[in-house]
Amino acid sequence: MAPASARSTNRPPLPSAAIDRSPEAARRNPIQALIVGGGIGGLAAALALQRIGASVRVFEKGPAVAEVGAGLSLWSSAMLALRRLGLESAALSHGSVIERVRSAKSSGAVLAVEDFAALGERAGAPSICIHRGELQRLLFEAVSAGMTSKVETGRECVGYAEAASAVTAIFSDGSREEGDLLIGADGIHSTVRNSLFGQEAPRFAGYFAWRGIAHGVASRLPEREALTVLAPGAQAGAFHCGADSVYWFLTRNASRGSQPDLRDDRTGILRQIGDWRVDFRSFVEATATDAILRNDVMDRPPRRVWGRGRVTLLGDAIHATTPDLGQGACQALEDAVVLADAISHGATIETGLLAYQDRRRARANYVVSESRRMGNLLQTVNPIAVWLRDAVGSTVIGRKISDRLFARLLCVELPNLG
Repeated sequence: MAPASARSTNRPPLPSAAIDRSPEAARRNPIQALIVGGGIGGLAAALALQRIGASVRVFEKGPAVAEVGAGLSLWSSAMLALRRLGLESAALSHGSVIERVRSAKSSGAVLAVEDFAALGERAGAPSICIHRGELQRLLFEAVSAGMTSKVETGRECVGYAEAASAVTAIFSDGSREEGDLLIGADGIHSTVRNSLFGQEAPRFAGYFAWRGIAHGVASRLPEREALTVLAPGAQAGAFHCGADSVYWFLTRNASRGSQPDLRDDRTGILRQIGDWRVDFRSFVEATATDAILRNDVMDRPPRRVWGRGRVTLLGDAIHATTPDLGQGACQALEDAVVLADAISHGATIETGLLAYQDRRRARANYVVSESRRMGNLLQTVNPIAVWLRDAVGSTVIGRKISDRLFARLLCVELPNLG
């Protein structure tokens, strides 16, 4: 069946042998990139590829580009990625800078205060918390403003077919679109991933998370400070998230797909934190019940191979991680920048995609493994393990371990894009 895209049909296929990287060639015959998924990772990849002169089409299966979620942390590495995409200032204007993270026990006793302002100076960029919808909107508007990119909704990709000189995305309505490369940025349940590697179920972490955005109570949290709380079998956090808003989360150990036997989520949350002596209750009470989200926490085991030929994966589609280090969106943004740079310097599409995989694999897989390990530690209910965790965390040694971990996460070198 011939591709439905007139643009790709009329364009001579790009040979695998070599790519002419001259500006004149890029203008005359730009790389045609297909991206499946209109979330943060997919839009970031589109913007990054657009900045190196590629022509990009993003296919989103939903009727509109809309992020379901609450807040997210963008640590320094993610802000550096947004700088490469030209969106750092816009993100800063819509988010809230994080300069300190105060960790406390549910009793109110402070375990540690992490200096993220100092870490930001070392990394070369601040850390912020921003609403997921705001970040996605910024990315969508930047992609849509480009003359060489298009976002198409209501396009559900069900697989792909690859030839020597092109790759074709196949959609649920029978249509096909041809390009030089295909990027699966379609999340933890990625269709492109399934087409590459077969069905592989995500890995349940043993707990679920409630999330919400509270309004009108930002004064309960010191300016530019975030709060994390540790309790047996649970962790919580609160972050300033834009004007007079606070993003919060709370976890609870449970079996996969379980539902608390309570009237509603607010009741379950307030019952769980009923004896806490740290001020967290006010954030829950300031959130509408129907605005509280609850999701099982899952990830994907690290993989050595990310793609094949002209097809690769990005973000949660390849390295979905638990939220225990706040790195999901950060790693997707890093992926986007490195992917575009690798494509721009690759002798062929295939070698560019392999270079992207090789440059990103170790760091992304480390985040997946370390985040899962951290989740197991933070969610423990064993009294001895809880005592050791809290005792070590409040010592000089514990702070040094934490500093090294966050320095490794936040400090990264990312290439400049055109």
